[in-house]
Amino acid sequence: MEINSEDEYRLETSAWLAENIDLIEEKQPFSTLHWMPSRGRENQHHLDCQQRQKKLYDAGYAGVTVPTEYGGHGGEPWMQRIFREEAAGYQVHTGFFNSIISMTLPALLKHGTEEQKKTHIPSLISGEVSWCQLFSEPGAGSDLAGLATRAELDGEEFVIHGQKVWNSAAMYADMGILLVRTNPDAHKHEGITFLLFDMKQRGVEVRPLIQAHGAGHFAEVFIDGAKCHVSNVLGEVDKGWGPARAVMSNESAMIGGASGDNPQQLIQLAQELGKADEPVIRQKLVAVYVRNKLLKIMSGKISAAVRKGMSPPIHPSIVKLYVAHNRRLEGDLAQWLLGAAGVVVTNKASEWAMELLHARYPISIGGGTDEVHRNNLGEQALGLPRDIRVDRGIPWKDIPKG
Repeated sequence: MEINSEDEYRLETSAWLAENIDLIEEKQPFSTLHWMPSRGRENQHHLDCQQRQKKLYDAGYAGVTVPTEYGGHGGEPWMQRIFREEAAGYQVHTGFFNSIISMTLPALLKHGTEEQKKTHIPSLISGEVSWCQLFSEPGAGSDLAGLATRAELDGEEFVIHGQKVWNSAAMYADMGILLVRTNPDAHKHEGITFLLFDMKQRGVEVRPLIQAHGAGHFAEVFIDGAKCHVSNVLGEVDKGWGPARAVMSNESAMIGGASGDNPQQLIQLAQELGKADEPVIRQKLVAVYVRNKLLKIMSGKISAAVRKGMSPPIHPSIVKLYVAHNRRLEGDLAQWLLGAAGVVVTNKASEWAMELLHARYPISIGGGTDEVHRNNLGEQALGLPRDIRVDRGIPWKDIPKG
């Protein structure tokens, strides 16, 4: 495209945002994203995010580059870049809708059948249908390939039994991306099948897991005899590890790209408390600010490579580990600034600081634990010897379970 076309798109985007979307500053300062002291507030948050996703989609700013035959707008990658640049400072975040689309859409586009793409992608990117991820299990978190949820074929339907855990927004989900064990005689990375799973059916029970900050965002899901037609297999039966890795890679990149505006909030907090001129505080603020700038640069390089169909120039695990460490530094600094006031639940800045402190845990666990990503870097990026695996080449059913 010629530069004048990009300029026109930028002007159009800027005008639409100004007319249709609130500025973050016009919302409550130190606003929280996951601080949910009541189920009512959590339900409203989900509804707001769903409506915002639909609003962005209708205006052409969600599903920008998705082909029109799958419900997208058939745009160019530079349009996404311009929208992100112009949307800075606007309330455009769509919560877990953004997250699950980032994880599920690439897998559907790459591994889905034409029927699956035409059926599921339009309602996914518009937010009309809510999705969740059903991967981790109580005995298969870091070692996801050890999953035990089983699916047995009965005619043209799989009958499924098992338990999943740490499933974000599962209580709102209409559909789920589900990993099941379909061949226990195969090695654990084989014999896994990826299903597009109907959550609104008999045999599915969702139980919210209440976290320290009061939110029930995570859930555990019990599946007892629920069914899934073979037409909803993503990829091939017993070959689900490939699509699953694509989802996990996009999940890591998505989490790594979630740099947020914490440096600005921390600077504002220091200024309001009269601590912005203290040398130690200034040093810590600079460290957080610089790390977030570096994180955005790394995330930008990865996104640019992905848009061009190239391999990322930076291993995604580096970005994932970097953002996890950033969250620890930010949470500690917020509480240090506030002192005892950091746990006063009637103050917005304190709620924000407590959420920031708590964020270190899901960020360090979601999308693969820090330990898993360090192993990935050692083995894949640095070429270090792989961990000794006593289960290598052994059928899953013969691996000792503890």
